[in-house]
Amino acid sequence: MIYILALLPILALMVFSLTKGVKTAVMIALTISLALFFYWGAGFSHLVAVLGVSLLTTTNILMIVLGATFLYNIMARTGQIHKISHSLDDLHASRDIRFFLLAFGLTAFFEGVAGFGTPGAIVPLILIAMGFEAILSVSVVLLLDSLFSMFGAVGTPIVTGLQIPLRLAHIDIQKISLLAAILILLGGLVFLFFIFRLIRKQRSPLENKRKMMVLYLFFAVPYVVFAWFSPELATVLGALVMLLLSVVYLRGKSGKVDLRPWLPYAVLASLLLLPKLIPDLKQWLAWELTLTNMLDTGISGELRPLQSPLLPFLLVGLGVAWLQKSKSLHLKISLQKVANVSVILLPTIVIANLMIHSGVGQLSMVGYIANMMNKIGRSYTLLAPFVGLIGTFITGSTTISNLVFAPTQYETANYLELNRHIILSLQLSGASTGNAICLFNIIAAAAIADIKDYSGVLKNNLLPTLLVGLLLGLLGMGIMVFVG
Repeated sequence: MIYILALLPILALMVFSLTKGVKTAVMIALTISLALFFYWGAGFSHLVAVLGVSLLTTTNILMIVLGATFLYNIMARTGQIHKISHSLDDLHASRDIRFFLLAFGLTAFFEGVAGFGTPGAIVPLILIAMGFEAILSVSVVLLLDSLFSMFGAVGTPIVTGLQIPLRLAHIDIQKISLLAAILILLGGLVFLFFIFRLIRKQRSPLENKRKMMVLYLFFAVPYVVFAWFSPELATVLGALVMLLLSVVYLRGKSGKVDLRPWLPYAVLASLLLLPKLIPDLKQWLAWELTLTNMLDTGISGELRPLQSPLLPFLLVGLGVAWLQKSKSLHLKISLQKVANVSVILLPTIVIANLMIHSGVGQLSMVGYIANMMNKIGRSYTLLAPFVGLIGTFITGSTTISNLVFAPTQYETANYLELNRHIILSLQLSGASTGNAICLFNIIAAAAIADIKDYSGVLKNNLLPTLLVGLLLGLLGMGIMVFVG
Protein backbone atom coordinates (compact mmCIF):
# COMPACT_ATOMS: atom_id res chain seq x y z
CA MET A 1 0.00 0.00 0.00
CA ILE A 2 2.81 2.40 0.92
CA TYR A 3 4.39 1.93 -2.51
CA ILE A 4 1.16 2.85 -4.29
CA LEU A 5 0.86 5.98 -2.16
CA ALA A 6 4.46 6.93 -3.04
CA LEU A 7 3.60 6.71 -6.74
CA LEU A 8 0.29 8.54 -6.40
CA PRO A 9 1.55 12.10 -7.11
CA ILE A 10 3.31 10.93 -10.30
CA LEU A 11 0.26 8.98 -11.45
CA ALA A 12 -1.96 11.99 -10.76
CA LEU A 13 0.32 14.27 -12.76
CA MET A 14 0.37 11.89 -15.71
CA VAL A 15 -3.32 10.95 -15.80
CA PHE A 16 -4.82 14.37 -15.13
CA SER A 17 -2.32 16.17 -17.39
CA LEU A 18 -3.52 14.03 -20.28
CA THR A 19 -7.22 14.22 -19.41
CA LYS A 20 -7.78 17.57 -17.66
CA GLY A 21 -4.75 19.64 -18.63
CA VAL A 22 -1.46 20.37 -16.87
CA LYS A 23 -2.74 23.22 -14.68
CA THR A 24 -5.55 21.10 -13.23
CA ALA A 25 -3.22 18.11 -12.85
CA VAL A 26 -0.65 20.16 -10.93
CA MET A 27 -3.27 21.46 -8.48
CA ILE A 28 -4.65 17.95 -7.87
CA ALA A 29 -1.17 16.44 -7.50
CA LEU A 30 -0.15 19.27 -5.15
CA THR A 31 -3.11 18.54 -2.89
CA ILE A 32 -2.29 14.82 -2.87
CA SER A 33 1.40 15.48 -2.24
CA LEU A 34 0.67 17.79 0.68
CA ALA A 35 -1.57 15.21 2.31
CA LEU A 36 1.01 12.46 1.80
CA PHE A 37 3.81 14.73 3.03
CA PHE A 38 2.17 15.01 6.44
CA TYR A 39 1.11 11.32 6.34
CA TRP A 40 4.82 10.49 5.89
CA GLY A 41 5.49 12.21 9.22
CA ALA A 42 6.82 15.59 8.08
CA GLY A 43 5.88 18.66 10.10
CA PHE A 44 5.17 22.32 9.46
CA SER A 45 8.85 23.30 9.64
CA HIS A 46 9.64 20.78 6.89
CA LEU A 47 6.84 22.25 4.77
CA VAL A 48 8.24 25.76 5.17
CA ALA A 49 11.71 24.49 4.22
CA VAL A 50 10.28 22.73 1.16
CA LEU A 51 8.55 25.93 0.10
CA GLY A 52 11.83 27.80 0.55
CA VAL A 53 13.91 25.43 -1.56
CA SER A 54 11.14 25.29 -4.17
CA LEU A 55 11.13 29.08 -4.43
CA LEU A 56 14.89 29.08 -5.01
CA THR A 57 14.63 26.35 -7.67
CA THR A 58 11.78 28.19 -9.39
CA THR A 59 13.82 31.40 -9.41
CA ASN A 60 16.76 29.57 -11.02
CA ILE A 61 14.48 28.39 -13.85
CA LEU A 62 12.67 31.72 -14.24
CA MET A 63 16.00 33.48 -14.72
CA ILE A 64 16.48 31.39 -17.87
CA VAL A 65 12.93 32.19 -19.03
CA LEU A 66 13.47 35.90 -18.45
CA GLY A 67 16.81 35.97 -20.24
CA ALA A 68 15.60 33.96 -23.24
CA THR A 69 12.45 36.00 -23.76
CA PHE A 70 14.35 39.28 -23.30
CA LEU A 71 16.88 38.41 -26.00
CA TYR A 72 14.22 37.03 -28.33
CA ASN A 73 11.99 40.09 -27.98
CA ILE A 74 14.90 42.41 -28.76
CA MET A 75 15.89 40.24 -31.75
CA ALA A 76 12.30 40.07 -33.00
CA ARG A 77 11.52 43.79 -32.62
CA THR A 78 14.74 44.79 -34.40
CA GLY A 79 14.14 42.43 -37.35
CA GLN A 80 16.94 39.98 -36.59
CA ILE A 81 14.64 36.99 -36.09
CA HIS A 82 13.08 37.65 -39.50
CA LYS A 83 16.56 37.56 -41.05
CA ILE A 84 17.39 34.33 -39.19
CA SER A 85 14.19 32.71 -40.44
CA HIS A 86 15.34 33.27 -44.02
CA SER A 87 19.07 32.74 -43.56
CA LEU A 88 18.92 29.08 -44.63
CA ASP A 89 16.53 29.53 -47.55
CA ASP A 90 19.33 28.95 -50.06
CA LEU A 91 20.88 26.02 -48.20
CA HIS A 92 18.18 23.51 -49.15
CA ALA A 93 14.77 23.82 -50.78
CA SER A 94 13.02 21.63 -48.21
CA ARG A 95 11.66 23.46 -45.16
CA ASP A 96 11.51 20.15 -43.31
CA ILE A 97 15.24 19.63 -43.83
CA ARG A 98 15.98 23.11 -42.52
CA PHE A 99 13.65 22.48 -39.57
CA PHE A 100 15.37 19.20 -38.69
CA LEU A 101 18.88 20.62 -39.09
CA LEU A 102 18.23 23.54 -36.75
CA ALA A 103 16.12 21.58 -34.27
CA PHE A 104 18.76 18.86 -34.00
CA GLY A 105 21.99 20.83 -34.34
CA LEU A 106 21.09 23.86 -32.22
CA THR A 107 19.42 21.81 -29.48
CA ALA A 108 22.53 19.61 -29.21
CA PHE A 109 24.86 22.61 -29.23
CA PHE A 110 23.08 24.68 -26.59
CA GLU A 111 22.53 21.59 -24.43
CA GLY A 112 26.22 20.74 -24.65
CA VAL A 113 27.31 24.29 -23.86
CA ALA A 114 24.81 25.34 -21.19
CA GLY A 115 22.16 22.71 -20.41
CA PHE A 116 19.65 23.48 -17.65
CA GLY A 117 16.73 24.17 -20.01
CA THR A 118 18.62 26.54 -22.31
CA PRO A 119 17.79 24.68 -25.58
CA GLY A 120 14.07 24.74 -24.81
CA ALA A 121 14.30 28.47 -24.19
CA ILE A 122 16.07 29.28 -27.46
CA VAL A 123 15.50 26.77 -30.26
CA PRO A 124 11.67 26.58 -30.40
CA LEU A 125 11.48 30.36 -30.81
CA ILE A 126 13.81 30.22 -33.81
CA LEU A 127 11.76 27.41 -35.37
CA ILE A 128 8.51 29.27 -34.75
CA ALA A 129 9.98 32.35 -36.41
CA MET A 130 10.64 30.17 -39.47
CA GLY A 131 6.92 29.45 -39.68
CA PHE A 132 6.64 26.14 -37.85
CA GLU A 133 3.90 25.37 -35.35
CA ALA A 134 4.65 26.11 -31.70
CA ILE A 135 3.60 22.73 -30.27
CA LEU A 136 5.52 20.89 -33.01
CA SER A 137 8.64 22.97 -32.34
CA VAL A 138 8.60 22.52 -28.56
CA SER A 139 7.74 18.81 -28.75
CA VAL A 140 10.53 18.03 -31.20
CA VAL A 141 13.14 20.08 -29.35
CA LEU A 142 12.36 18.34 -26.04
CA LEU A 143 12.40 14.91 -27.66
CA LEU A 144 15.77 15.63 -29.25
CA ASP A 145 17.15 17.22 -26.10
CA SER A 146 16.64 13.94 -24.29
CA LEU A 147 19.33 12.45 -26.56
CA PHE A 148 21.90 15.05 -25.58
CA SER A 149 21.38 15.94 -21.93
CA MET A 150 23.39 13.02 -20.52
CA PHE A 151 26.52 14.99 -21.50
CA GLY A 152 24.88 18.41 -21.25
CA ALA A 153 26.38 21.52 -19.66
CA VAL A 154 29.87 20.23 -20.45
CA GLY A 155 29.35 16.88 -18.74
CA THR A 156 27.64 18.00 -15.52
CA PRO A 157 25.30 14.94 -15.32
CA ILE A 158 28.18 12.45 -15.48
CA VAL A 159 30.75 14.39 -13.46
CA THR A 160 28.54 15.90 -10.74
CA GLY A 161 25.81 13.27 -10.97
CA LEU A 162 27.87 10.06 -11.22
CA GLN A 163 31.64 10.33 -11.01
CA ILE A 164 32.02 12.49 -7.89
CA PRO A 165 29.28 11.02 -5.62
CA LEU A 166 30.07 7.41 -6.57
CA ARG A 167 33.85 7.99 -6.68
CA LEU A 168 34.12 6.29 -10.05
CA ALA A 169 37.43 5.96 -11.86
CA HIS A 170 37.89 7.62 -15.25
CA ILE A 171 37.80 4.25 -17.01
CA ASP A 172 34.44 3.51 -15.35
CA ILE A 173 33.04 6.81 -16.64
CA GLN A 174 34.35 6.01 -20.12
CA LYS A 175 32.63 2.61 -20.18
CA ILE A 176 29.35 3.99 -18.79
CA SER A 177 29.38 6.95 -21.19
CA LEU A 178 30.13 4.85 -24.27
CA LEU A 179 27.38 2.33 -23.54
CA ALA A 180 24.88 5.05 -22.60
CA ALA A 181 25.63 6.94 -25.83
CA ILE A 182 25.08 3.83 -27.95
CA LEU A 183 21.85 3.00 -26.10
CA ILE A 184 20.41 6.51 -26.38
CA LEU A 185 21.23 6.74 -30.09
CA LEU A 186 19.40 3.47 -30.71
CA GLY A 187 16.51 4.85 -28.69
CA GLY A 188 16.78 7.99 -30.79
CA LEU A 189 15.61 6.01 -33.81
CA VAL A 190 12.27 5.61 -32.04
CA PHE A 191 12.19 9.35 -31.40
CA LEU A 192 12.91 9.99 -35.09
CA PHE A 193 9.95 7.82 -36.08
CA PHE A 194 7.63 9.90 -33.89
CA ILE A 195 9.23 13.18 -34.96
CA PHE A 196 8.63 12.27 -38.63
CA ARG A 197 5.07 11.34 -37.65
CA LEU A 198 4.54 14.70 -35.95
CA ILE A 199 5.85 16.57 -38.98
CA ARG A 200 3.60 14.59 -41.33
CA LYS A 201 0.61 15.14 -39.06
CA GLN A 202 1.01 18.90 -38.72
CA ARG A 203 2.53 19.75 -42.08
CA SER A 204 2.80 17.47 -45.10
CA PRO A 205 4.26 14.13 -46.25
CA LEU A 206 8.01 13.88 -45.75
CA GLU A 207 10.16 13.56 -48.82
CA ASN A 208 13.62 13.79 -47.30
CA LYS A 209 13.71 11.17 -44.55
CA ARG A 210 16.84 9.62 -46.00
CA LYS A 211 18.71 12.92 -45.81
CA MET A 212 17.49 13.45 -42.26
CA MET A 213 18.89 10.03 -41.34
CA VAL A 214 22.21 11.07 -42.87
CA LEU A 215 22.19 14.18 -40.66
CA TYR A 216 21.47 11.92 -37.69
CA LEU A 217 24.53 9.81 -38.54
CA PHE A 218 26.64 12.97 -38.83
CA PHE A 219 25.94 13.42 -35.11
CA ALA A 220 25.77 9.79 -33.96
CA VAL A 221 29.24 8.66 -35.06
CA PRO A 222 31.26 11.50 -33.46
CA TYR A 223 28.96 11.38 -30.41
CA VAL A 224 29.96 7.78 -29.72
CA VAL A 225 33.64 8.49 -30.36
CA PHE A 226 33.69 11.52 -28.05
CA ALA A 227 31.67 9.64 -25.41
CA TRP A 228 34.73 7.42 -24.95
CA PHE A 229 37.57 9.90 -25.36
CA SER A 230 36.00 13.04 -23.85
CA PRO A 231 32.49 12.42 -22.47
CA GLU A 232 32.26 15.93 -20.96
CA LEU A 233 32.46 17.41 -24.46
CA ALA A 234 30.61 14.68 -26.38
CA THR A 235 27.42 16.68 -26.94
CA VAL A 236 28.95 20.04 -27.89
CA LEU A 237 31.63 18.52 -30.15
CA GLY A 238 29.13 16.14 -31.73
CA ALA A 239 26.85 19.11 -32.45
CA LEU A 240 29.63 21.14 -34.06
CA VAL A 241 30.73 18.22 -36.27
CA MET A 242 27.11 17.55 -37.25
CA LEU A 243 26.41 21.18 -38.18
CA LEU A 244 29.62 21.49 -40.21
CA LEU A 245 29.13 18.22 -42.12
CA SER A 246 25.43 18.98 -42.68
CA VAL A 247 26.09 22.38 -44.26
CA VAL A 248 28.72 20.87 -46.56
CA TYR A 249 26.41 17.97 -47.42
CA LEU A 250 23.26 20.01 -48.03
CA ARG A 251 24.49 23.08 -49.83
CA GLY A 252 26.06 21.28 -52.81
CA LYS A 253 27.56 23.63 -55.37
CA SER A 254 25.10 26.52 -55.25
CA GLY A 255 23.67 26.53 -51.73
CA LYS A 256 24.79 29.13 -49.23
CA VAL A 257 24.12 30.19 -45.67
CA ASP A 258 23.84 33.77 -44.44
CA LEU A 259 25.51 33.59 -41.04
CA ARG A 260 25.35 37.28 -40.17
CA PRO A 261 21.93 37.19 -38.43
CA TRP A 262 23.23 34.35 -36.25
CA LEU A 263 26.02 36.47 -34.77
CA PRO A 264 24.14 37.32 -31.52
CA TYR A 265 23.55 33.63 -30.82
CA ALA A 266 27.18 32.86 -31.66
CA VAL A 267 28.24 35.49 -29.10
CA LEU A 268 25.76 34.00 -26.62
CA ALA A 269 27.23 30.53 -27.12
CA SER A 270 30.73 31.91 -26.60
CA LEU A 271 29.72 33.62 -23.36
CA LEU A 272 28.07 30.41 -22.12
CA LEU A 273 31.16 28.37 -22.96
CA LEU A 274 33.71 30.84 -21.58
CA PRO A 275 33.43 29.80 -17.89
CA LYS A 276 34.02 26.19 -18.90
CA LEU A 277 37.32 27.15 -20.53
CA ILE A 278 38.59 29.67 -17.95
CA PRO A 279 38.81 28.14 -14.44
CA ASP A 280 39.26 31.51 -12.69
CA LEU A 281 36.13 32.90 -14.34
CA LYS A 282 34.22 29.74 -13.47
CA GLN A 283 35.29 30.08 -9.84
CA TRP A 284 34.23 33.73 -9.73
CA LEU A 285 30.83 32.91 -11.22
CA ALA A 286 30.38 30.02 -8.79
CA TRP A 287 29.07 32.38 -6.09
CA GLU A 288 25.72 31.25 -4.82
CA LEU A 289 23.21 32.20 -2.18
CA THR A 290 22.86 29.09 -0.04
CA LEU A 291 20.27 28.35 2.61
CA THR A 292 21.62 25.39 4.58
CA ASN A 293 19.64 23.19 6.94
CA MET A 294 16.57 25.42 6.90
CA LEU A 295 14.71 25.34 10.24
CA ASP A 296 16.91 22.41 11.33
CA THR A 297 15.22 20.12 8.80
CA GLY A 298 18.34 19.15 6.83
CA ILE A 299 16.80 20.72 3.72
CA SER A 300 19.07 23.06 1.79
CA GLY A 301 18.76 25.13 -1.36
CA GLU A 302 20.77 27.57 -3.39
CA LEU A 303 20.33 30.43 -5.84
CA ARG A 304 22.97 30.71 -8.58
CA PRO A 305 22.45 34.02 -10.36
CA LEU A 306 25.92 34.21 -11.94
CA GLN A 307 25.92 30.60 -13.15
CA SER A 308 22.55 31.07 -14.84
CA PRO A 309 22.41 31.89 -18.58
CA LEU A 310 20.51 35.04 -17.53
CA LEU A 311 23.57 37.31 -17.56
CA PRO A 312 24.78 36.24 -21.05
CA PHE A 313 21.22 36.60 -22.37
CA LEU A 314 20.98 40.12 -20.97
CA LEU A 315 24.41 41.18 -22.23
CA VAL A 316 23.72 39.98 -25.76
CA GLY A 317 20.22 41.47 -25.74
CA LEU A 318 21.52 44.85 -24.62
CA GLY A 319 24.22 44.66 -27.27
CA VAL A 320 21.67 43.96 -30.02
CA ALA A 321 19.43 46.77 -28.75
CA TRP A 322 22.34 49.23 -28.82
CA LEU A 323 23.63 48.19 -32.26
CA GLN A 324 20.13 48.22 -33.77
CA LYS A 325 19.26 51.47 -31.97
CA SER A 326 16.14 49.99 -30.42
CA LYS A 327 13.97 52.58 -28.67
CA SER A 328 12.66 50.06 -26.12
CA LEU A 329 13.92 46.98 -24.27
CA HIS A 330 10.39 45.47 -24.21
CA LEU A 331 10.86 44.36 -20.60
CA LYS A 332 7.13 44.43 -19.85
CA ILE A 333 6.49 41.56 -22.27
CA SER A 334 9.29 39.45 -20.77
CA LEU A 335 8.26 40.10 -17.18
CA GLN A 336 4.63 39.26 -17.97
CA LYS A 337 5.70 35.92 -19.43
CA VAL A 338 7.79 35.16 -16.35
CA ALA A 339 4.81 35.95 -14.12
CA ASN A 340 2.52 33.70 -16.15
CA VAL A 341 4.85 30.70 -16.09
CA SER A 342 5.63 31.06 -12.37
CA VAL A 343 1.98 30.43 -11.47
CA ILE A 344 2.20 26.84 -12.74
CA LEU A 345 5.95 26.21 -12.38
CA LEU A 346 6.22 26.90 -8.63
CA PRO A 347 3.56 24.37 -7.53
CA THR A 348 5.08 21.77 -9.88
CA ILE A 349 8.45 22.18 -8.18
CA VAL A 350 6.79 22.10 -4.76
CA ILE A 351 5.34 18.67 -5.64
CA ALA A 352 8.82 17.39 -6.54
CA ASN A 353 10.34 18.64 -3.30
CA LEU A 354 7.48 17.31 -1.19
CA MET A 355 8.22 13.86 -2.62
CA ILE A 356 11.99 14.16 -2.19
CA HIS A 357 11.96 15.56 1.35
CA SER A 358 9.01 13.64 2.79
CA GLY A 359 11.24 11.15 4.58
CA VAL A 360 11.30 12.01 8.28
CA GLY A 361 12.28 8.92 10.24
CA GLN A 362 11.64 6.69 7.21
CA LEU A 363 12.24 6.56 3.47
CA SER A 364 10.83 9.45 1.44
CA MET A 365 8.26 8.90 -1.30
CA VAL A 366 11.12 8.92 -3.81
CA GLY A 367 13.02 6.44 -1.64
CA TYR A 368 10.05 4.05 -1.58
CA ILE A 369 9.79 4.22 -5.37
CA ALA A 370 13.45 3.24 -5.71
CA ASN A 371 13.08 0.55 -3.05
CA MET A 372 10.03 -0.91 -4.80
CA MET A 373 11.96 -1.33 -8.04
CA ASN A 374 14.90 -2.87 -6.17
CA LYS A 375 12.67 -5.78 -5.16
CA ILE A 376 12.15 -6.91 -8.76
CA GLY A 377 15.15 -9.26 -8.75
CA ARG A 378 17.23 -10.20 -11.80
CA SER A 379 14.66 -8.60 -14.11
CA TYR A 380 15.61 -5.29 -12.53
CA THR A 381 17.67 -4.44 -15.61
CA LEU A 382 14.45 -3.91 -17.56
CA LEU A 383 13.30 -1.26 -15.09
CA ALA A 384 16.65 0.44 -14.47
CA PRO A 385 16.15 3.11 -17.17
CA PHE A 386 12.70 3.91 -15.77
CA VAL A 387 14.29 4.70 -12.39
CA GLY A 388 16.38 7.38 -14.08
CA LEU A 389 13.43 8.50 -16.20
CA ILE A 390 11.16 8.91 -13.18
CA GLY A 391 13.97 10.75 -11.41
CA THR A 392 14.15 13.36 -14.16
CA PHE A 393 10.36 13.60 -14.36
CA ILE A 394 10.24 14.34 -10.63
CA THR A 395 13.31 16.54 -10.24
CA GLY A 396 13.50 18.20 -13.67
CA SER A 397 17.21 17.45 -14.08
CA THR A 398 19.35 14.62 -15.45
CA THR A 399 22.05 15.58 -12.96
CA ILE A 400 19.75 15.52 -9.93
CA SER A 401 18.17 12.26 -11.09
CA ASN A 402 21.66 10.77 -11.10
CA LEU A 403 22.45 12.24 -7.69
CA VAL A 404 19.23 10.89 -6.16
CA PHE A 405 18.96 7.50 -7.84
CA ALA A 406 22.43 6.45 -9.08
CA PRO A 407 23.62 5.37 -5.58
CA THR A 408 20.55 3.16 -5.27
CA GLN A 409 21.12 1.73 -8.75
CA TYR A 410 24.76 1.08 -7.86
CA GLU A 411 23.89 -0.72 -4.63
CA THR A 412 21.15 -2.74 -6.33
CA ALA A 413 23.56 -3.86 -9.04
CA ASN A 414 25.99 -5.08 -6.37
CA TYR A 415 23.23 -6.81 -4.39
CA LEU A 416 21.78 -8.59 -7.43
CA GLU A 417 25.26 -9.27 -8.88
CA LEU A 418 24.48 -7.32 -12.04
CA ASN A 419 27.05 -5.51 -14.17
CA ARG A 420 27.41 -2.06 -12.58
CA HIS A 421 28.50 -0.35 -15.81
CA ILE A 422 25.38 -1.54 -17.60
CA ILE A 423 23.03 -0.54 -14.78
CA LEU A 424 24.58 2.92 -14.43
CA SER A 425 24.49 3.44 -18.20
CA LEU A 426 20.76 2.62 -18.07
CA GLN A 427 20.35 5.12 -15.23
CA LEU A 428 22.18 7.78 -17.27
CA SER A 429 20.35 7.13 -20.55
CA GLY A 430 17.00 6.78 -18.78
CA ALA A 431 17.51 10.04 -16.89
CA SER A 432 18.39 11.76 -20.14
CA THR A 433 15.26 10.37 -21.81
CA GLY A 434 13.07 11.80 -19.05
CA ASN A 435 13.77 15.35 -20.23
CA ALA A 436 11.20 14.88 -22.99
CA ILE A 437 8.32 14.63 -20.51
CA CYS A 438 9.68 16.54 -17.51
CA LEU A 439 6.98 19.05 -16.61
CA PHE A 440 9.55 21.69 -15.62
CA ASN A 441 10.94 21.64 -19.18
CA ILE A 442 7.52 21.49 -20.81
CA ILE A 443 6.09 24.37 -18.78
CA ALA A 444 9.11 26.63 -19.28
CA ALA A 445 9.54 25.93 -23.01
CA ALA A 446 5.81 26.08 -23.75
CA ALA A 447 5.39 29.34 -21.86
CA ILE A 448 8.26 30.97 -23.75
CA ALA A 449 6.64 29.81 -26.99
CA ASP A 450 3.23 31.22 -25.91
CA ILE A 451 1.61 27.77 -25.74
CA LYS A 452 -1.34 27.79 -23.36
CA ASP A 453 -2.10 24.05 -23.56
CA TYR A 454 0.94 22.44 -21.96
CA SER A 455 -0.71 19.02 -22.16
CA GLY A 456 -0.42 19.08 -25.96
CA VAL A 457 3.36 18.74 -25.67
CA LEU A 458 3.07 15.99 -23.05
CA LYS A 459 0.65 14.05 -25.25
CA ASN A 460 3.11 14.22 -28.14
CA ASN A 461 6.09 13.10 -26.06
CA LEU A 462 4.77 10.60 -23.50
CA LEU A 463 4.38 7.49 -25.69
CA PRO A 464 7.74 7.78 -27.50
CA THR A 465 9.49 8.42 -24.18
CA LEU A 466 7.99 5.35 -22.54
CA LEU A 467 8.80 3.23 -25.62
CA VAL A 468 12.41 4.41 -25.58
CA GLY A 469 12.60 3.59 -21.87
CA LEU A 470 11.35 0.09 -22.63
CA LEU A 471 13.80 -0.29 -25.51
CA LEU A 472 16.68 0.79 -23.28
CA GLY A 473 15.67 -1.84 -20.72
CA LEU A 474 15.42 -4.59 -23.31
CA LEU A 475 18.76 -3.66 -24.82
CA GLY A 476 20.27 -3.60 -21.34
CA MET A 477 18.95 -7.09 -20.63
CA GLY A 478 20.36 -8.33 -23.91
CA ILE A 479 23.77 -6.85 -23.18
CA MET A 480 23.64 -8.24 -19.64
CA VAL A 481 23.08 -11.76 -21.02
CA PHE A 482 25.84 -11.29 -23.61
CA VAL A 483 28.51 -10.18 -21.12
CA GLY A 484 27.42 -12.84 -18.66
